[in-house]
Amino acid sequence: MRLPVAWLREFVPVPEDTPGLQSFCDALTMAGLEVEEILDTPDGPTLYTKITPNRGDWASVYGTAREAAAALNLSYRTLSAPSPSGAVNNERITIEDAENCPRYAAKIIRGVKIGPTPYWMQKRLSAALGEKYKTINNVVDITNFVMLELGQPLHAFDLDTLAEGKIVVRQAREGEKLVTLDDQERELAPGMLCICDPEKPVALAGIMGGGPTEITSGTVNILLESAHFNPLSIRRTARRLGIATEASYRYERFVDPNLVPIAAERAAELIQEIAGGVSEPGLIDVIAKPWTPNHIVARVDRIRALLGADVERDDMIAGLERLGIATERVMGALDCVIPSWRPDLTIEDDIAEEVGRIALGYENLPETSPPLQNPQGGDSRRGRFLSTVRETLVRQGFQEVQSHALTAPSSLATEEEIAHRVMIRSALSPELASLRISLLPNLFAVIARAFASGIRDAAIFEAGPVYRKAEGGAYQEPIRITGVLFGSAMPSAWSLKPESYPADLYFAKGAVEETLAALGISEPSFLPATHPVTHPGRTAKVIVSGREIGMIAEVSEIVAEAQDLPRRTYLFDLDGDVLFALSTDTTVRYTPLPKFPAVVRDLAPVFPSAIPYATIEEASRAAAGNLLESLRLMDVYTGANVGEGNRSLTLRLTFRSGEGTLRDADVENALIEVRTALTNLGGEFR
Repeated sequence: MRLPVAWLREFVPVPEDTPGLQSFCDALTMAGLEVEEILDTPDGPTLYTKITPNRGDWASVYGTAREAAAALNLSYRTLSAPSPSGAVNNERITIEDAENCPRYAAKIIRGVKIGPTPYWMQKRLSAALGEKYKTINNVVDITNFVMLELGQPLHAFDLDTLAEGKIVVRQAREGEKLVTLDDQERELAPGMLCICDPEKPVALAGIMGGGPTEITSGTVNILLESAHFNPLSIRRTARRLGIATEASYRYERFVDPNLVPIAAERAAELIQEIAGGVSEPGLIDVIAKPWTPNHIVARVDRIRALLGADVERDDMIAGLERLGIATERVMGALDCVIPSWRPDLTIEDDIAEEVGRIALGYENLPETSPPLQNPQGGDSRRGRFLSTVRETLVRQGFQEVQSHALTAPSSLATEEEIAHRVMIRSALSPELASLRISLLPNLFAVIARAFASGIRDAAIFEAGPVYRKAEGGAYQEPIRITGVLFGSAMPSAWSLKPESYPADLYFAKGAVEETLAALGISEPSFLPATHPVTHPGRTAKVIVSGREIGMIAEVSEIVAEAQDLPRRTYLFDLDGDVLFALSTDTTVRYTPLPKFPAVVRDLAPVFPSAIPYATIEEASRAAAGNLLESLRLMDVYTGANVGEGNRSLTLRLTFRSGEGTLRDADVENALIEVRTALTNLGGEFR
């Protein structure tokens, strides 16, 4: 909110000098109404304030002046409702939806002359609205002026364009449409509160007027609207239609219902002064649902306990009454009558906060340390799990990225993902129309930008939630651990070629194995698999303890070309929730160096290519027994010497005992068991 100081000074004494103005702003900020900046505008110094969503009363010059007066204990110019002026014909106004429009007032002004806005008002509106201000005509600018001054949005209709000169406040009916002031035809729906004449909708209540009834150079007679609307109704309609205006901004945050007649009379006075014309006697004011003040009983001891300060009761009362909260003493408590502009005050703790803000001052609250349930603190197990994952991947050369949860629906989504995708009901743009259901599209976008900018080696990952719509309408946020890489894993050096250590499928496999090991998960299996975005012959699912936890793969050429990725791009995608359930204590423990030498032996079985290596390795480990320290695949050979459809594997087995030097017989017995197991599996030894 932009508040010209000269305008504010019409309601509350604001210091003229710069140090005094800065002190004034500091006091407002300490009271909760943050002054972020003092702008220099054609209307002089202008305060730029940050308004919290629950304080719609701050969205005006008058409301800010009232708050400043309370915070600094100053006097301010108050407003009062106009006195009734005889009988008024209320038949012009009909309210059919009292829940969403409790009060609607109208002022009829005849014989106005539409013309330019006076310079002094243009200058003030420009200071308050900045680049959003575009002068239209004197009547429209006056309604905006009063809205900014008092906080009550207004709208002026050309009275002669309203059927029978009447207003009906009702919800839209199926199939109705309205061309709004921005020349857009809006399709209306039940649930949208509209201002209508007896025939049709003429405005979106609290949001925007309609084009056919707008004030033009030919307007002579005006119906000036001042109303109170339900904030939730205005917010729903504004979001469904994708409209945001200065009026809807205020109505969504609640507008004081008692401002309705005050703002109408203030605007009518300015219109007659600037645009001429004569107003009909009195104000047409229909109250369909009277406002009743809320009472809160706040215990004095409870207020002191919440603030941690021994505030005197009289000081509490003085501070609350400066805020317009009428207060009476009641048996060790305060009976507080909440003013119409403070719907945010609903419970006893709210009263304590107001006492702390105004009567005591936040700067005077005593400094105390809150009691800790766990003095030692520490991360949760889930937090330690994610930290371990991130640290392990970073140590392997990966760079962590954090992508946005809001994304455009991806063309890479599988049918299963599409079925569970969460769409945003009122998205701000097509690029933010859904919640991510996979981390891959976002990481692909990062890689594509990096590759386009000349980067030829990259390894990135993200560990974070994705979002799914579950059966029955519930929503889930499973954790995914996803990485994408291409190029070389070898840092540039004069003596090493990049291709000597490629960031390929085996690098991705090693990254997954190292991450699992850091989580205390051992012996994963990798079995052939398929996926719509990956190469059919270079995709493997990762199995741990019989559970599928994800995949490693090369991106298919079709997807790589469509997504502008390097031709050889690799990925891994893991289910973080399953890994979290399988992970064990990840505390680092020391293992002493071996005292006795190892014995290394190689075996070269020939197997049909259809038998997965994971099955061969599992059988070898089981047969080798407790003496086996490690088993590594050293070479794979295919060719005429081993027959078509076969492959020769060189397995290097390392044996060691922790109790003494191994004998040849011990190793040979273990090798015999391995050969037997592999032969039974379908292998042959040359």
